[in-house]
Formats: sequence, structure tokens, C-alpha cells
Amino acid sequence: MADFRIEQALSEMRATGTPQQSPQRQTDGPPVEEFSNLLRQAVEQVNGRQVDAESLRDAYMRGEDVSLTDVMITAQKAQISFEAMKEVRNRFLEAYEEIRNMQV
Repeated sequence: MADFRIEQALSEMRATGTPQQSPQRQTDGPPVEEFSNLLRQAVEQVNGRQVDAESLRDAYMRGEDVSLTDVMITAQKAQISFEAMKEVRNRFLEAYEEIRNMQV
């Protein structure tokens, strides 16, 4: 669902913007990653942390040799990374709204 909203926001930005020429990329410098790729990687990392936390919790509930402290620490890391991602999303959408409402 979050991936859909990101793609929707990016497509709206592309649709409302004027066609611009893409800047020339330097061939001798480090490669430049696109913002959408970086954003997708961040979402995948947060999702990975949530999956790890859930699998540790399930293993603990099944009685496997998993420490409760490991379960709690992993769950907290997943929660904090999700909250951080949510805050970045909110600020990104606020900036998008501000840019969209600008008078040209």
C-alpha cells in the first residue's frame, strides 16, 4: 500500500511537471542513483526489519531457543525504522503539496 502511494505521488509529480531535459551524468564520477530507487531500497529495508521481528517473535512463541531480549530489541528496531519512514513520507508529501500549490 505504501509502495502504491509512493508510485502514485511520483507519477503525479511527473504528470504535472513540464518536460525537462535530464542532466548529463558524469562518466568519471560515482554513479548517481535515482531518488525512487533510494526510496524503494529504504522501504525494503524497513519491511525486512519487520519480517525479521515477526519471525523472531514467532520462533519465541513456538518455544525455540530465542532470547526474549532479542525479540524485544528486534521489534523495537522495526518499530523505530517504521516510524522514521512514516515521518519521511509525511515530510515528502508536505513538500510535494507545497510545491504543487506554488504559483508559477
